Amino acid sequence: MVISIEFNRFLIMRKKQKIQGLTIVEILVAIAIVALLAAGLYSVSSYVGRQAKIKLTESTIAILTAAIDEYHDFYGKFPFEADESYNKSNLESGVNGVNGTVRAFVNDVDQGTAGSHKDEYSSIEALYYFLNRAPDAKKIVGSINSSLFTNKSENKSEEFRVIIGSTQYPLVRIVDAWGMALRYTYATGNNFPAITSAGPDKDFTKTDDNITSR
Repeated sequence: MVISIEFNRFLIMRKKQKIQGLTIVEILVAIAIVALLAAGLYSVSSYVGRQAKIKLTESTIAILTAAIDEYHDFYGKFPFEADESYNKSNLESGVNGVNGTVRAFVNDVDQGTAGSHKDEYSSIEALYYFLNRAPDAKKIVGSINSSLFTNKSENKSEEFRVIIGSTQYPLVRIVDAWGMALRYTYATGNNFPAITSAGPDKDFTKTDDNITSR
């Protein structure tokens, strides 16, 4: 009788151990499944986000292309010539051609942390300025998503302005969905100017993911 009771206790303990062991395994499996689902959702979310940014950038480039076409209809020529080396000096010369000068307007911030104007901004800043001189082109440019317009430095501490006479105006550049300035290029003899985004990798030299109107 005593042996039977002890044996029953042994069987009960083994069952409890098995139940506890299975419970731990189930928890580990559940954690693994949740982790896999989370990773899958993150991948899907990243892909969807990337595609949305690509579409936004493509539509922005298409709008600018339409605006350039309107500018050409209005003036009988394209805005200006520019290549990949177009810089602030070219920008100043171009804007000076229509009675303006360019300078950076620094807010009340620590000069040690203030941003600075980059040459890579120049061609799209000049394009924005020129397109706004043609009424229909200006309307078209106005349809671009407002989040893609800025006249601030990357650290937001500095604003860039164009000065015409004694009046200052924002020196606006148009950026892609990754916050990088778009690039305008055109050479005499080309059929049409090109607008280019550096794409998701934010690097113009790596052309595989560049987004361009050409």
